[in-house]
Amino acid sequence: MNFDLLPTALPPNIDDILIRCKGAYSQNTLRGYRNDLRHFQQWCEAQGKEWLPAEPETIARFIDEEAKTKAMATVKHRLDAISFAHMIADLPRPTGHSEVRLAVRRAKRRKSTRQQQVLGLTKELLDRMLEACPDTRTGKRDAALLSVGYDTLCRSSELVLLRVEHLSPCRSRLLVPRSKNDQFGEGRAAYLSEETAKRLDVWLSSSEITEGPLFQGLHTRKLAKRPFVTASVRRIVKRAAERASLTPPEIKALSGHSMRVGAAQDMFVAGFETLGIMQAGGWKSQNVLARYVEHASTQAMHLRRWKRLSEIHSEARMPAQSEPALQPHYGVVNARSR
Repeated sequence: MNFDLLPTALPPNIDDILIRCKGAYSQNTLRGYRNDLRHFQQWCEAQGKEWLPAEPETIARFIDEEAKTKAMATVKHRLDAISFAHMIADLPRPTGHSEVRLAVRRAKRRKSTRQQQVLGLTKELLDRMLEACPDTRTGKRDAALLSVGYDTLCRSSELVLLRVEHLSPCRSRLLVPRSKNDQFGEGRAAYLSEETAKRLDVWLSSSEITEGPLFQGLHTRKLAKRPFVTASVRRIVKRAAERASLTPPEIKALSGHSMRVGAAQDMFVAGFETLGIMQAGGWKSQNVLARYVEHASTQAMHLRRWKRLSEIHSEARMPAQSEPALQPHYGVVNARSR
């Protein structure tokens, strides 16, 4: 797209840029880019600067300002969006300029880059939440969704894409059609436990769904006939946690990814190899998985440490074998000597 041909009074339109990307990128990705670019555009207009093409100094100043109030992850997302817009517009990317790189380093040194991990919905917490699900159509749907999310290690964006047609006839497995790391829809197979298959049967029988979205919204106990959005998954998880009387900090730390995180942590503690967990959850990077299981692995290590230290201390406190304990042996020897 050549913006030199546009009237100088008309700035580049974000929607005109992103509409070319429809079908090549997911809707969630484009929605995120649109929001970040609008934020950058508004900031540039307030500063009297051009947003596309943007000067490296302008982007550096933007990063400095954003880093004062925003998390480092947000700053990175907005920088990625700026770079993406220049790439799609066939313009040189100013994000690789030294001014921008220095601004990013300043932001990292000013703020912690460590992202807060969501609370993993481990088997212990999952069972509590499943037990608290009411025997209603809503409760049956929520129980099925929680169980499927845990068994398949699906992201919330993957759960909302599931359809009845993706289930095997025996309900023992399903196809995850698309994911964050599978933009071209090759899909991956995921397996369901017998308990999860039963909960799915109960939900499908109650809802009378035979095709279309596997999980749907309910309004006055009637099906919405359309798939969830990712925010719906998060609300269901938090509502189930409230029913199970989890603490407010625990509820706050839960998200639509909690089933995925908790299942990965349980697999790690159970001794599954990293490659197996990556295949089960569709991970491409060991670093990402490491962040998911970090808490579980650290906790497991310290539990083993404390157990071993306790054993060592117990052994140290045991009294040494006294001399009389050897008397039977000497008695036998003396008997023979006689």
